[in-house]
Amino acid sequence: MCAIAGVFRIGGVNTTPVSAMARSLAHRGPDQHTVRRYGGKSAYAAMGVERLAIVDIDHGQQPAADPSGRYRVAMNGEVYNHDTLRRELLANGVALQSRSDTEVVAALIATNGLERALAMCHGMFAMAVLDTMEQRLYLVRDRMGVKPIHWTQCPDGTVVFASEIKGLRAHPDLQWKLDAIAVQSYLMFEYVPSPMTIWEGVHKVEPGCWIEMDASGVREKRWWSAPAPIGGRPGNFDRWAQSLFGSLQVAVKQRLSADVDIGFLLSGGLDSASVAAIAASIKKAPIKTFSLSISADGFDERDQAAETAHFIGSDHVSTLLGPNDLEPLLMRMTRVMDEPLADSSLIATWRLMEAVKDAGLKCVISGDGADETFGGYPTYFAHQLSSPAAWFRGGLQRALNKLPVRTNGVTADYMARRFVEGLGLPWQRRHQIWMGSWLPEEIGIHEAVWERVDALSSQAGEDDIGRAMFLDQRLYLSDGVLVKVDRAAGAYGIEVRSPFLDHSIVELGASMGTGHHIRGTANKRVLRSAMASILPEGVCHRPKKGFGTPVGPWLRGSSRHLLDNLPERTAAWIPEDDCAQAIAQHIAGEVDHRRRLWSALVLAQWAEGPHGLT
Repeated sequence: MCAIAGVFRIGGVNTTPVSAMARSLAHRGPDQHTVRRYGGKSAYAAMGVERLAIVDIDHGQQPAADPSGRYRVAMNGEVYNHDTLRRELLANGVALQSRSDTEVVAALIATNGLERALAMCHGMFAMAVLDTMEQRLYLVRDRMGVKPIHWTQCPDGTVVFASEIKGLRAHPDLQWKLDAIAVQSYLMFEYVPSPMTIWEGVHKVEPGCWIEMDASGVREKRWWSAPAPIGGRPGNFDRWAQSLFGSLQVAVKQRLSADVDIGFLLSGGLDSASVAAIAASIKKAPIKTFSLSISADGFDERDQAAETAHFIGSDHVSTLLGPNDLEPLLMRMTRVMDEPLADSSLIATWRLMEAVKDAGLKCVISGDGADETFGGYPTYFAHQLSSPAAWFRGGLQRALNKLPVRTNGVTADYMARRFVEGLGLPWQRRHQIWMGSWLPEEIGIHEAVWERVDALSSQAGEDDIGRAMFLDQRLYLSDGVLVKVDRAAGAYGIEVRSPFLDHSIVELGASMGTGHHIRGTANKRVLRSAMASILPEGVCHRPKKGFGTPVGPWLRGSSRHLLDNLPERTAAWIPEDDCAQAIAQHIAGEVDHRRRLWSALVLAQWAEGPHGLT
């Protein structure tokens, strides 16, 4: 984890703002501040780095150069196979000065070209690569979009880039206007899909892409494409499970390489337990694990996490999250967020990162990414039921209206109501409605909101389950889950590593066939089988609960006052009557509007904060 920022303009650029741009991101990398300018008196580029020292603490300064000095690289993230790549470079006579993975990347680019060098790297990274000979800048994002990078242009054509949007906002020559389509996308999906941001003219580099800039202009190139999962049950199930277990061992072992202590995020579920159990089998000393104890019925997994921790022999820390934490954490988050993100589990993740920081660690490993690759969400099964259910939508709606409303977790009645709301729509729009907050008719959605969803769906294959998994990888995972983790971890100067996001694991999962992942109501079948040899049966077959924050019951209880004046505060984006009705129904227990109200509340708090409209 680091932060990078910079400017670029052929013909000369003002490099003065770069130091302030980088400094605004010092929370991501508190260990070292560096700014370098390129081009002499008539500089055409500058790059700033706020470094979080994880590998080669004493000599891993950035930006790094290849031995010839042609390429300069500033990188946020880690290349996990850098030791192997370094040995290969040294064997071929390349002189390297450090153990830094960034220097390895620079040397790889010099000897292999950018695209081939990226293909050789296993890791998570966002990087700025400057070719000083050709005066060309590349902004590169990793395959799965784990690490962020944003860019825009000033009126004079200057390209400005940064790991977070607040780095761009430190540049004095940029103007800021909300993107109306991005706001509607946020209210629908709970995040702003790439390449959009909440601001007009400000872009995210898409996962697996780079932006290339030189005297000829700005161009985009896709250097890696996520594979669409295939359908059916090809190959032997047991062999797939064996292959997955071996690949996970490699991915976990690579992520254990660091010059600092590493901890593990542990919920009560299978994914984080799998990663922690494999690490415990590799490490000689007990690993350190972190979990949350949530004071709400249906959300707390403290007992399950403790059971797993006891089984693998970890040094376990459990941290409390209670209703009195909701308001201060919301205020703290929205004061530092670049754009709104309505995943309520951000509250829980933020609290967990506080605990990691308090323990003195700055690197942890998580189980993120398994659900989207190995079929963990109930929506995948729901797609198989949607066609016949669409014929009975009216009757189903009337039956659901008679059910009592429960808010203790992601309940069956909540999922059933959301299921009915998406019936009768094209599969990709149905899927996004199941995963999102406000309905199109509630906020007068513009058709442009669907452009990104429809474009991705055309690449997703024909298998019902596989295309939903593909859409989740390219939208919900990269623009929601990973943004949540990155911002919460970045706020505390913590790096989060995720073995399930290794592209070799993603490609393996896609090739197995969705019939091996999901059969009937049984999900994650290959992963559960793969882990059966080192985890108890109860952990391997435990139903998914989800890592969430109980905003539904808390907004009906001790935090109800947070909804005061919400219709007026969000009137520019949500019809006041609809928002007021949602509040009244939620407080009365008539309808569970947790996601609608939370998305509206986060938007209001963000807009009134220092990185919003103020």
